[in-house]
Amino acid sequence: MRLLINPFRTEAWYGEKLLPVLDLIQIADRKGIYGVDLPEHVVMGTRDLDDYPYAPSAKARDAMFTARTDFPEPIVLLSVIGAMTKNLRLSTGVLLAALRPAALLAKQLATLDVLTNGRVEMSIGTGWQKIEYDAEGIPWEGRFGRLFETAEACRVLWTQAPASFQGKHVAFDDIYCMPFPVQPGGPPLMFGLAPSDLNIERMAKWADGWTPLGMPPAAVGQALDRIKRRMEELGRDPTKFRLRLNPDPVIRDGRLDVDATLAGIPDLAKIGCTDVSVFISAFCSGPDDFEPFLDKYLAYGE
Repeated sequence: MRLLINPFRTEAWYGEKLLPVLDLIQIADRKGIYGVDLPEHVVMGTRDLDDYPYAPSAKARDAMFTARTDFPEPIVLLSVIGAMTKNLRLSTGVLLAALRPAALLAKQLATLDVLTNGRVEMSIGTGWQKIEYDAEGIPWEGRFGRLFETAEACRVLWTQAPASFQGKHVAFDDIYCMPFPVQPGGPPLMFGLAPSDLNIERMAKWADGWTPLGMPPAAVGQALDRIKRRMEELGRDPTKFRLRLNPDPVIRDGRLDVDATLAGIPDLAKIGCTDVSVFISAFCSGPDDFEPFLDKYLAYGE
């Protein structure tokens, strides 16, 4: 099992200062944590907050974030983390790829992959806030098609020179986007999407993995089976397909039961989970808890 940490909101332990969080991430790298998993919002707005689909109530959502919560730009932050670590894989959960020009995203990720000797892997998605698209002048409609065309175009740019691509949302002809990534074919691309029939078809065709959020494990397992069956029909190897999940929280007396929550990790493996990511701020009350938690987390992963 690959174990990742998500440091979202741990800067609150340091008076909203981000730099001390990097010290924690270096500790995780030394201890053998597989990767770091960063969230993203380009902008936040109050009008869309009530549409957040992954919290049972507005109170629960506000305990996670508000419109004023810091969301550092993940590719920039991953570049710094990559420079300060040796083995840690650099990932997102999720990067809003549909908000970025495909050629620019391909260049950014290829450059980061070169600088870190092939440690980049991305989970990408569309996000749930229309206001982010409005802020960049990008249509909300067609965002899923734009996301998958962006992913396809990146892979073309990572493997062909000159490269050409013709889609509805992304198009270029006879261009060079160098350097190529260190990883053959480019960094793995996973998708953070709901398992609609169309998305299952798209992931079976193009994805290296899936990062669902807010779904019951049984439903995840059923959808994963569908993705893998379709991969076989398309001639792709389903054994290489990855599934990244957060362990289901066990709440007792109004607080997270860390041991009971981590004890659910082996059950995730039974439904095909290959990667687990945890929000550090949910499992630790402060930096003094961090190393003891990592030791416990690594033991459950084994």
